[in-house]
Amino acid sequence: MAAQPRVGRGRGRGRGIPVVLVVYTACMRNHAATLGGYALDGCGEFIPTGSAGTPGELLCAACNCHRNFHQRLVMEIPPPPPPPRRRAARAALRANPAADLPPPEPAVEMNYQLPSPASSESSSES
Repeated sequence: MAAQPRVGRGRGRGRGIPVVLVVYTACMRNHAATLGGYALDGCGEFIPTGSAGTPGELLCAACNCHRNFHQRLVMEIPPPPPPPRRRAARAALRANPAADLPPPEPAVEMNYQLPSPASSESSSES
């Protein structure tokens, strides 16, 4: 199952503010800490037990650990470039009119002449 992405709140794509994506990956809980050792359970990613807004949202279904034991990977996704303004688009069209395009290549005519039946009979008989 894929990692559960968590998108930061209060950030919009339309305002030029980057979107923050948070993903919780491998579990780093030391299960042998009470014995003085070091042992990980091998959980590769955080899978929430419950849906958003419930206490199970913070527990991992794979290893039953709290989300804080999992590595937190924060990625900033840059906002998309702003759409071109109408004036800039019109100026670009004026700068590159369709008249500057090369003319299309002329169509090639194929003229096939079939041999007449009389000429093919005389050549096969000789």
